[in-house]
Amino acid sequence: MILIAGAGLTGLSAAYLLKQHGVDHTVLEKEPEPGGLCRSFQEGGYTFDCSGHLLCLRDPGIAKWIQDLLEQEINFFERKASIYLDGSWIPYPFQAHLGALPRSLMEECLAGLILSAVKGLHWKNLPQGDFGSWVSSVFGEGISRHFFVPYNEKLFGVPVGELAVEGLEWSIPRPSLTEAIDGALGARHDKMGYNPLFAYPSKGGIERLPRAMAARLDHLRYSSAIEVVRWKEKKALLQTGEALPYEKIVSTIPLPKLLLALDPEPPELQGMASSFKWVSVWVLNVGVGKEGVSNQHWIYFPEKAFPFFRVGCYTSFGPHLAPAGRSSLYVESGDHVVRALGLEKWIRQVVEGLVRCGLLTTTSQVETVSPLFLPVAYVIHDRARLRNLPLALAFLEEQGIYCAGRYGAWGYGTMEDAILQGRDAARKVVG
Repeated sequence: MILIAGAGLTGLSAAYLLKQHGVDHTVLEKEPEPGGLCRSFQEGGYTFDCSGHLLCLRDPGIAKWIQDLLEQEINFFERKASIYLDGSWIPYPFQAHLGALPRSLMEECLAGLILSAVKGLHWKNLPQGDFGSWVSSVFGEGISRHFFVPYNEKLFGVPVGELAVEGLEWSIPRPSLTEAIDGALGARHDKMGYNPLFAYPSKGGIERLPRAMAARLDHLRYSSAIEVVRWKEKKALLQTGEALPYEKIVSTIPLPKLLLALDPEPPELQGMASSFKWVSVWVLNVGVGKEGVSNQHWIYFPEKAFPFFRVGCYTSFGPHLAPAGRSSLYVESGDHVVRALGLEKWIRQVVEGLVRCGLLTTTSQVETVSPLFLPVAYVIHDRARLRNLPLALAFLEEQGIYCAGRYGAWGYGTMEDAILQGRDAARKVVG
């Protein structure tokens, strides 16, 4: 028996492959429904997700599979994203569109970038150190100070000097010096990065995908969470007290939680669970009594004046996500920000911030707000993670426990990466 811990995209894709190979398996999900964080809910005629979940599909096979699962009810979009800074809207990526900045900021950021290039610094030749030093060396002091440092410290809640580069750098577009200068002169570079194209269901919310996957699977058990893993005996104890023998496990649950569930605690991993850090996030889903509040898919807010780091517009993915003549947004803030303000004050400041940046014209346009807490949202890529993660994953794999997905393998990736990691873990199990 193969146990799959978690019925998010990673666990479901692993189950999908095991079913194809005829391997006996059971999926255990703590919630009463599939999807993990890839879920949707309805409120007042609005369809909200658990924050923004978009399909960046680079693998043709995965893209076709998902389109078939959704019965071709899927729309593809060219990314429209921006950064709001000093009253200006800068197209994403920031470092490739400096011409949209106020003149003095543009000159400061471009001068820093050129100076880094003159020094002969290139990201491929830099020693892998802390994230703050890395972005300063690659993009110059101005771009680092005005965007990368404040944005990432707002997101992760720790100084950028405590973050490691590895695991984060792949997602950051790196324009050439020529491209950056062209951007400072007004050229557009909208296709940079890993997500210039993405997809979203044309009916319903993002949960349509995991529900479509689950509908084609057997042996899913909901409201069933693994509490203890007796790895020497190869038995998993559920929250109900039930003991399930297993041959192997595919785990997609947060790695620190899995390590704490091991009984007995392996001497090789003693105390390691506490070394893995993460960010909890609050999402404020907002229903707006006006259509077309933004044509942007998402917007970054690095400035401290705003209590959120990102805003996305659901109705830019499809008008079906809101009642006729209305719009909907999702607003993301780190839990450290919400704890400092208190929930009610945070909600009030979020709405006021949406007016201050011009997304709303008045607070009275807000019809509904729905706060949502994500206890584990972003992995903190620090030096302890870099040191301990390979050790933990190697030990677990030796015991027949294969970790996969953003939280199982404790990293950062796309929805497509989650699906591919689930398949890879299942292939290891098949052997």
